[in-house]
Amino acid sequence: MPLTDVQLSPRKASLLLSQEIRRLQFRLERLEHGMEAFYAAGGASLGTVAITALQELDMLAQSTDALAAYVEKLSSRFADDTRVDLTPELSQVPLRELRSRLAGRHLEELSANAPELF
Repeated sequence: MPLTDVQLSPRKASLLLSQEIRRLQFRLERLEHGMEAFYAAGGASLGTVAITALQELDMLAQSTDALAAYVEKLSSRFADDTRVDLTPELSQVPLRELRSRLAGRHLEELSANAPELF
């Protein structure tokens, strides 16, 4: 589905971006918990590579949470009555579902395990 004439306020665009960052955080946390369960099921103690990988996942989840909070706070400073044509920027997003959500056209609850379509 090609995007045409996506007019959003900076506030709405930043809130949609924040929601997408939270979606990433949610998926990272699920991956982190899945890896913890995978390693725990093996019964052996975690090696340094596994511990480092889990620490990196945790850092990514914390970073995405902080970025989402920052964008949410930033959005409150934008006027809601101004519209910006975001079609050129959104046309560069390769994932259709992500592009649609960022355009405010396809809103859904956070749910992992759904593949993104290219």
